[in-house]
Parts: sequence; structure tokens; C-alpha cells
Amino acid sequence: GQLYGDILYFATEALAGWTHSDPRPLYFWVYFVGLNGLWVLVPGLLLLDAGHQLATAQRGHDRPRHKSH
Repeated sequence: GQLYGDILYFATEALAGWTHSDPRPLYFWVYFVGLNGLWVLVPGLLLLDAGHQLATAQRGHDRPRHKSH
């Protein structure tokens, strides 16, 4: 949900031509892109980690088991 909201936040600002953000380079790149980008980076990394964990668990589950006699 957080990632979806961030994408909408950046997309609506981009479609508006960046008119609502301060055009000064320091503000735009450090505050607007950099600090708000953390809200994209962290959920993105968590999604990648979750996908890796799920794939590992599924491979373990799909592995054929040896029958004990």
C-alpha cells in the first residue's frame, strides 16, 4: 500500500509538470526525491526480501521427500 501511494504521489506531481515542488536543486533532489525516495526504497526492498523468502520456502516444500521404511 505504501509503495502504491508513493507511486501515485510522484506520478501526479510529474503529470502536473512538477509545479507543486520547489524548483531549487537542493530542495528538489535532496528533500523531494531523496527523502521521499526512501519511502519507495524500503518497501521495495522488503517486497524483494519477502519474494526471496517465499521462493526459498516453496523450493523446500517442492523437494521430493525420501520415504523411510
